[in-house]
Amino acid sequence: MDLIKEKSVRGRALWHAFAIITVLAVGMAGCGETAARDSALEEDGSMAEFGVGDGSVAESGVGDGSVAEAGTGNGADTGDRNWEKHITEETVRLPGVEGEYSLLFLTDTHVIIQDENASEAAVENEAARYPRFVNEEGVFSAEQFPEWIRYANETKVDAVLLGGDIIDTPSGANLQWLKEQLAQLDMPYLYVNGNHDWTYPWEYMTDTGRETYLPLLEPFMNGNTAIQKLDFGEFTVVGIDDSSGQVDSAALPEYEKVLEENRGAALRPVIVMAHVPFITQSVLTKAKEAWDSPVVIGAGNYGGIYPNEDSERFMALTTAEGSPVELVLAGHVHFYDRDAIEGEKDVLQLVGGAGFQGDAILIHITGSK
Repeated sequence: MDLIKEKSVRGRALWHAFAIITVLAVGMAGCGETAARDSALEEDGSMAEFGVGDGSVAESGVGDGSVAEAGTGNGADTGDRNWEKHITEETVRLPGVEGEYSLLFLTDTHVIIQDENASEAAVENEAARYPRFVNEEGVFSAEQFPEWIRYANETKVDAVLLGGDIIDTPSGANLQWLKEQLAQLDMPYLYVNGNHDWTYPWEYMTDTGRETYLPLLEPFMNGNTAIQKLDFGEFTVVGIDDSSGQVDSAALPEYEKVLEENRGAALRPVIVMAHVPFITQSVLTKAKEAWDSPVVIGAGNYGGIYPNEDSERFMALTTAEGSPVELVLAGHVHFYDRDAIEGEKDVLQLVGGAGFQGDAILIHITGSK
């Protein structure tokens, strides 16, 4: 596979000084922990020495593009405030593909729709976390998201890939808002769980949370939160749930079936989307600087998450010789990264920056010739 970084779109704020004043103002309402990041995220790590091979990644350099797209959110109370999308564009060449496709990858928007009728604990949690999810221009995530819907529809991407933590809790208000927003897309979407989509701080990764809240996301995930796929004919995108910090064991049988169906003479490339990234030198090093807890699956002895048997099996299948997997997409860490997952076959991993900061990746799929 020939992978080329086409251009990196990193716009700066149109009026940064005003944004700082705005963010400081809302911070007085409960956002005093910006430096501490997101305390409910309970995975991270890093390793200084972890070599990255040069297998399927033809070029891993970062482009110099610097074009920002300004937009006005269509959500409530956006007023006349403009904000910039920071869109990193990647061209990925897949073997056997003859057509051209574009995929919008958006992750970690952490939308909160405040609901005064929620429980006291939920109201307090929303009030404390709402001010965190704002971009440099002072526009909150819930106000930005409708602009991403508009962007996807106007640019006519072939699919929208949602990498988890799109909503910050599974509240009724958040889920209703999510349903209404996604219904406006003119193209299919694939959505994997993040560690916040289906949890509350008081039910974080608990059995009660799995039984009560996780099923609420099924309507957005084709009835199966563990694994789902979006078939483009020439290639397939597979969504995997690793929101707990480990790959869901329920996903493995179907994942093995998908890989088997698409290898060998019947090769059709596979793109994997998950929430928590898998170990690469780059993402682990950056994660160590950004977080105080393990947030990357793999290399536990270097500060990552020790993978269990299911996660080890998943990584071995993904990077096995002859694997049809050509690309892995992930989020969770709130910064952009591009590096190879090492194995018998090295596989490119793209990690998306935080959607609430206006970040997204536009992936251009084309053939290898």
